[in-house]
Amino acid sequence: MNVTLHSQRLDSLPADLLVVGVERGQDSPALAQLDRRLHGLLRAELRHQRFIASDGQVVLFQTHGALPARHVLAVGLGNGIGPRPWYQLSHTITTRAQEVHATRAAVMVPQAHLSPSTLAILAEGAQLSAYRFDRLKSAAKRHPVRLRQLMMAAAQPRTAARQAMARARLSAAATCYARDLINLPAAVVTPAYLAAEARRIARQQRLRVRILTSPALRRAGMGAVLGVAQGSTQPPYFIELVYQPRPRARSRPSAPKGSRPTTPSCVALAGKGITFDSGGLSIKTAESMQSQKRDMAGGAAVLAVMSVIRDLEVPVEVRAYIPATENMPSGSAIKPGDVLRAYNGRTIEVLNTDAEGRLVLADALSYAAAAKPDVLIDLATLTAAVRMALGSRYAAIMGTDATLVQQLIAAGRSCGENLWELPLIAEYRADIESTVADIKNTGEGAAGTIIGGLFLKEFTGSIPWAHIDFSSTVVTDKVFPCHPRGATGFGVRTLIRYLTNLPSVSSSPRR
Repeated sequence: MNVTLHSQRLDSLPADLLVVGVERGQDSPALAQLDRRLHGLLRAELRHQRFIASDGQVVLFQTHGALPARHVLAVGLGNGIGPRPWYQLSHTITTRAQEVHATRAAVMVPQAHLSPSTLAILAEGAQLSAYRFDRLKSAAKRHPVRLRQLMMAAAQPRTAARQAMARARLSAAATCYARDLINLPAAVVTPAYLAAEARRIARQQRLRVRILTSPALRRAGMGAVLGVAQGSTQPPYFIELVYQPRPRARSRPSAPKGSRPTTPSCVALAGKGITFDSGGLSIKTAESMQSQKRDMAGGAAVLAVMSVIRDLEVPVEVRAYIPATENMPSGSAIKPGDVLRAYNGRTIEVLNTDAEGRLVLADALSYAAAAKPDVLIDLATLTAAVRMALGSRYAAIMGTDATLVQQLIAAGRSCGENLWELPLIAEYRADIESTVADIKNTGEGAAGTIIGGLFLKEFTGSIPWAHIDFSSTVVTDKVFPCHPRGATGFGVRTLIRYLTNLPSVSSSPRR
């Protein structure tokens, strides 16, 4: 979709659908202007439908040739506070445009809210709402009419607004890319496919890339990834991407000896990349297995961030790690009771082969921590328990650094990706003590999301770390603002906002 900014009058824009966002209790000059062209009929219809501009209230008016546009859409914004009304507005525009077969729409928002951030949300939201995964459908099954152009009317287009909108378009494109990876079948998105995508992204964004195959994984001592992979005919890949900003920013004052810097110069991201999860020998039910192509969503989110990272001019070094493999049952598959040795040397008793995500992340996190980043963030569809705890609109976050956790919560809130902090309860650590190894991969069945977080913490060393478990939000069966059915791309925009909000600092080259 092409999203542009225009300073023309709303009624003069070449659009099929004219949209006016109205704040509750406030006059709308744009509606008054259109009403004059429509001889008072628009106001009369709004009164008839008792339009009071409450949040999400909509009135659609057909112009019957009185305007070049066929329809006028009035959309209530409530008080217009926060990102939600603007994501809702962009979603309403795209869905109503499809209903009335409009390919071009123009929107006017109240002058009081005409800021670069509001315009950016509208641009991002329109692209997210317009997303449809139909590439595997025949041409006859694809929707024939879609919104192709959205014009946002602003009295004085400014450079800041255009820059914010450009960043928003990149953020939306990255999110839609993650959605594609998650929606594609596991027969397509194999570990090798993710490795090939990483190489492509590295070329496009000028990143350093390192792909470890099975022999290199054995030499590196990544026994956890190899253990999960051994039941599949698909070979595993461990993906490392490194972005360094150019030009190098000015040096920051060095931190006191023994302390960590308050502003990170190097951020490490890790994403679970299980391209299909059967549960292994602890096999899932047939119904549970139907959606398990999504189990690489953490890796998809990390790849998506790296796909636009140089275009976004992220000011700090970012290192990305994705352990990519399938988890399958076979005669060679890992068995309950087996013991694996992770990259950092710790041994893991595997009591449930369906708790495999934490195994591959054990290698990824300890490998990332060995490079001494300033902060470490991982994303994973780790536990079914998180949905029981938080439902389908919140993901869990936990970590060892309160500032990092709060920064990620705030980044998520700014783009409508909700994170709720769960505690890493020290008393629960005893649940993963093993009698035959250093640690075991499951607890006693309660507080499963927290237990998963406590397990991962064992592999982060002293690095400030945050873990996002988003099994609850990775896909949606119900349409909600900016999210059609299917993969949501959750986490991509949260990470992008976190990274782009960091101040510019320099970092010395790392391993």
